[in-house]
Amino acid sequence: MIGEPVTQLDLPPSSVAWPDAHATAPGLSLEEIVRPYGSPETVTFVAGDGDRDTASYDVLARRIATAAHRLRAAGLRPGDPVAVTLANDLPTVTAALAVWAAGGTLVSLPPAPRRGREGHAARFGAVLDAMDCRLHLTGTADEPALTGRMRAVPIAAVQGEERVADPEPAVPRTALVQFTSGSLGSPKGVAVRGDTFAGHVKMISRCFRLDPARDIVSTWLPLYHDLGFVCFFGSALYARTTQTHADPRSFVLDPARWLTMLAQERATVSGAPNFGFRLASRVPYPDGLDLSSMRSCLNAAERVIWEDLVDFHRVAGPLGFPWEAIMPAYGLAEGTVGVSCAPHDRGPVRGPDGHVSLGPPLPGNRYTVAPGEAPGSLLLDSDWLFEGYWTADGFQERRPGPFDTDDAAFVHDGELYVIGRRSEVASVSGHNVFAEDVEAVALSTAGPALLGCAAFKHRGDAGERFGLVLEVSPRAREVAPELARAARRAVTDALGTRPGPVLVVPQGAIPRTTSGKPRRPVLRDAVLGGELPARRVLATLA
Repeated sequence: MIGEPVTQLDLPPSSVAWPDAHATAPGLSLEEIVRPYGSPETVTFVAGDGDRDTASYDVLARRIATAAHRLRAAGLRPGDPVAVTLANDLPTVTAALAVWAAGGTLVSLPPAPRRGREGHAARFGAVLDAMDCRLHLTGTADEPALTGRMRAVPIAAVQGEERVADPEPAVPRTALVQFTSGSLGSPKGVAVRGDTFAGHVKMISRCFRLDPARDIVSTWLPLYHDLGFVCFFGSALYARTTQTHADPRSFVLDPARWLTMLAQERATVSGAPNFGFRLASRVPYPDGLDLSSMRSCLNAAERVIWEDLVDFHRVAGPLGFPWEAIMPAYGLAEGTVGVSCAPHDRGPVRGPDGHVSLGPPLPGNRYTVAPGEAPGSLLLDSDWLFEGYWTADGFQERRPGPFDTDDAAFVHDGELYVIGRRSEVASVSGHNVFAEDVEAVALSTAGPALLGCAAFKHRGDAGERFGLVLEVSPRAREVAPELARAARRAVTDALGTRPGPVLVVPQGAIPRTTSGKPRRPVLRDAVLGGELPARRVLATLA
């Protein structure tokens, strides 16, 4: 049965807590996780052209062992960091897991941009040099290593399926370095312990209730981002559950592919950032799609907007997608990935001031909100906190005590509500307005032609205000001026602040992080500095 949207008034007096045993019960070590011998379940990657590459976990285990031996032969010593950009394909994932099997530290790099590759190499190369990283797994034989101190090892060179014994060395203390999604300008590599990673994916797999006999995990999320690699790939690997991953670019080019893939795979578990739900609600679908197998679908990595959830379910609900399967969640790389999540079988909840609940804390997490002016900064105390940051200046150990996320939040009836980044808040007539508030209003009122947007704070003649950039399909060029006026009116009426400048640009023009969040400082400089090419600006309001 298709559920109805739930508001805060429909909730019981207290929230449902996740079981602590999901975090505390014994589980697999990371060494055991990357050796899935004997499991007949499969891992599949679907390329943009539809080609499928599939291996059982048992075959994957043999390939990992072979790649680990070849990495050792290439010079990998126990404890060495190895850099790789985790592409959504089986050879890359095999090589990455082999780093752990060979006793190395996996350094997950974001992909280089199409423009500015030299700057990307300089920024991230400085961090890798500080780590004394000497090996770089590359996608092709002629691709150079990121820095001159590193040696390129083509991913194809470590592939094979020989019957070899697993290397003996254990995974080092620091198993994973994953760069924060906003660290493209000044990279910060988040160092995660091996036992922390193993315990975290165990916890997530149990919260998902993953069962190899029943479940199929299927996403289009990029594995170079923690939501794709840790939350979905890692938890399915832990549980030896069948999983299928698509090329992220295929969703961007054709948002209908996500739900179409879920129906074709008979998937039970999936997830996406909120923009994925929004885009999926605005495209047509072939007849006969059956999404009734879905039971858990995270909405995470950016602010969850109620109207987008309702629009999504208006499209997906008639195809059998249960409202109760949608699970808004919150996380960050510094917490390995998962911090809070709405419980199973309830569906999203709209709470105070229209904000969407991100659920109670996941097992192993504890948080408070800093006292003082509300909303305060979210302080995270967790079993899954990172060790520290790797930067160009070396390793910076995390300070003892709770970690300040710099996310403005409040807790209501035991559930978490995250409003936005404290660095992007302005005081308007005595109350705080966040950049995310401006975006949420624009997205909720500007109509289906609006595919995305980003707001940024700046100081104008009358004080703090927000600039707003709206993304539309190139086919919407004719309605761009009216769209800009409608968005400005809506934000002014709802929030009491008149955004300016307001620009309308083609989809893809807003600079974003690896998780799809707007890179607000870069956007602010581009807009206020007049750096956006005129051909990419469809309409402007001063």
